[in-house]
Amino acid sequence: MTEQETQTQEEAIPENEAPPKAAKKGFLKTLIITLVILGLAAACGYYVYGKTLLANVQKHKTEKSEKDKVEIGPIIALEPFVINVSGNSSRFVKISVAMEVKDEKGVEQIKKMTPVIRDMMLSVLGTKAPEVFMETGGRNAIKEEMFGRVSQFMADGNLKAVYITDIVMQ
Repeated sequence: MTEQETQTQEEAIPENEAPPKAAKKGFLKTLIITLVILGLAAACGYYVYGKTLLANVQKHKTEKSEKDKVEIGPIIALEPFVINVSGNSSRFVKISVAMEVKDEKGVEQIKKMTPVIRDMMLSVLGTKAPEVFMETGGRNAIKEEMFGRVSQFMADGNLKAVYITDIVMQ
């Protein structure tokens, strides 16, 4: 081989193979330094503001738990209802209902209006199919419907909730 052929072979070998390795090392070094600096910045921030942040979080939790406390008002249980299930005259449902009111004024209203309330609830319950009484979603819909009907007659929004306390189907 002549000198010219060896020079052309050397020229054919790319000279840029070495620089990428150096570039990779430089990039890795830069990445590590950046991560260390970010870690130190985070540690300094935590050291300076950590106690304040923790105090604010704890304060927020206690305020939230105080707001979440719900006072339960007086609850009046009505006598159980026994009804024929709609669409099937051979099936009966016995259902017990209780109502929560805000105060004693609401208790007096319920006592005065018991026949009207029972009539409204019987009209709601008498239209329901047997499957509705067995499904959770159906029972919730019944409670909401009864609440809507009864709250129309309650003054000052004294009715807080309607509860179904017992269901027996035969």
